[in-house]
Amino acid sequence: MKKQIIYTLLCMISFSLVACNNDDDIDTSHSIFTDTPAIEENAFDLWLLKNYTYPYNIDFKYRMQDIESDQKYKLVPAEYDKSVMLSKIIKHVWMEAYTELAGPNFVRSYVPKTFHLIGSPAYDSSGTMVLGTAEGGKKITLYNVNDLDPNEIDIDMLNKYYFETMHHEFAHILHQKRNYDPSFDRICEGKYIGTDWYQETDRDGGNTKAWKKGFVTAYSMSEAREDFVENIAMYVTHSEAYWNSMLAKAGEEGASIINEKFTIVYTYMLEIWGINLDDLRDIVLRRQQEIPELNLSTIE
Repeated sequence: MKKQIIYTLLCMISFSLVACNNDDDIDTSHSIFTDTPAIEENAFDLWLLKNYTYPYNIDFKYRMQDIESDQKYKLVPAEYDKSVMLSKIIKHVWMEAYTELAGPNFVRSYVPKTFHLIGSPAYDSSGTMVLGTAEGGKKITLYNVNDLDPNEIDIDMLNKYYFETMHHEFAHILHQKRNYDPSFDRICEGKYIGTDWYQETDRDGGNTKAWKKGFVTAYSMSEAREDFVENIAMYVTHSEAYWNSMLAKAGEEGASIINEKFTIVYTYMLEIWGINLDDLRDIVLRRQQEIPELNLSTIE
């Protein structure tokens, strides 16, 4: 009996569907489903194709997309002018620094294939600001873009919010391709504290407490692989004077640990990838100083 009822209902539904059509043309102009309008390319889109997509195979996304964004954060889009500004700075200071030292093929082979800009900061559950995220070496998301000031180039701010993050994430990609010496992980074994790393940050946001324990940043204390890439990010974005000052403030014990770990980092980058971190730092610092010479407000 149950089978007969179901069969009858299916027949009725099928008949209704056929009857509604009657082989007439469907009036699509009154459909409840609408096509998403195509976004017209502007001068900036064409500039990104020429400077990111064609030479490096990078999709540079400055229009915030839900599918590309982390839904657990409350975020706002990056402003157009700030996106133009940051895209030019990233190209000059970060990508072209590696290109100058290691060649375009190196950058094209290992750089993340998607850059995504977000206008506002993002905060995790502990209230700590997220400076950037990377997904499997394929995408880098940079936050807080709308805080950029085209009239005041603050190198420390650029390093903190963007370039330390980008060197950090790029170093992750490299060691995931070819791993570093595992003896690095054993130097501070038992001292890594996971997500509680922010508790080791100084009250003013500095890293003096971490230095004294043998770490270049508080975030380095989260786990060994983060420690490894933080050494690269901090070294190439800061001057020799900064590094020496850090070692002095770390004290004899802290400096000894930092130096022991950095020797492994330096050797890895040189022997595995042919990158001399001293040379890379010189290029990065020089290019940082050249930022005011860039035309950051218009598209050529």
